[in-house]
Amino acid sequence: MRDVSHLPPQTADLNYVSDTNLSPEDQIDINLAFMYNQMVSGARKTQLFMGCTYKAGKEGYCNGPGTIELAPHNALHTWIGSSLNPGREDMGKFYSAAKDPIFYAHHANIDRLWEVWREAHKQQLDIKDPDWLDSFFYFYDENLRLVRFKVGDVVDTIKLGYSYEQVHRPWLNMRPKPSYPPKLARQMLKTKEKNKLEMLSRTHVSSSELDTHGRALDASLTVKVRNHWRKKEKEEEKVIVVHGIEVKGDAYVKFDVYVNLIDQFKISPKFREFAGTFAHIPGGGAGKKKIDLKLGVSEVLEDLEADQDESIWVTLLPTTPSCSNVTVGGVRMEYIK
Repeated sequence: MRDVSHLPPQTADLNYVSDTNLSPEDQIDINLAFMYNQMVSGARKTQLFMGCTYKAGKEGYCNGPGTIELAPHNALHTWIGSSLNPGREDMGKFYSAAKDPIFYAHHANIDRLWEVWREAHKQQLDIKDPDWLDSFFYFYDENLRLVRFKVGDVVDTIKLGYSYEQVHRPWLNMRPKPSYPPKLARQMLKTKEKNKLEMLSRTHVSSSELDTHGRALDASLTVKVRNHWRKKEKEEEKVIVVHGIEVKGDAYVKFDVYVNLIDQFKISPKFREFAGTFAHIPGGGAGKKKIDLKLGVSEVLEDLEADQDESIWVTLLPTTPSCSNVTVGGVRMEYIK
């Protein structure tokens, strides 16, 4: 089953939460800016695009999805699924998603985007870790024979006998602009901080306070994070880490992340303040799990003229009611080489 209001010729929302009634042209503009963030500026390191590194052994597990998995992958699962079903089945839940034939086209497109990302970075960010490349799986082939193959056997589409059509990619050059002139925005932020009014509210905290207690995401939360400015080494990426995100396995959870946000009425991926999104689709039971979110923001901070500031403001903006049951362990800044 699918959402009937999202059938053709409706334009897909790649960062979907709920229907916005935007014109197709406006939705496309937002989609292009969003893809630039997810595929270009926010995915300049393998770990940011692919997610955290799995290693062999029990200690090697991690839960930190990459940009493209969170959205458009997870977001489109929800956009396609039927609003008449409690979990937006079929596509909205893991157990039922493959019942819809579009499941296979959707994942083929994610595979295509992986290839596009590899091309954009000239294959320099390919994973070379043997723990990953030598991992193997068993499947039954088309003749019902049990076969085994390694991850390393299937990372080259040409060797697998297929390639994707080259199509126009306008999002590659859709670098967003700030919603306010950066100098004015930074001045407004300093004024807000000086008067202390917002700093004393429960929606504005320092990163040290958040790390001590954690915080429920039942409303927008703005965290003052130390920027730890230093001269960047070549090819180093500055990363916002939202760690210890505790969610229920059977809940659809989504929130967006902004940097130095001035006006919560000016929120959109088409503005440079947008740093990324977190999207968790239901699956794996009702038990709680902890997830880390890493967002590459070197280019964002440069465009906001905040790359050398001692601290920045990171806003977590809940977009689903289920966020009231979500807690965040902390927010920090780190570097990835």
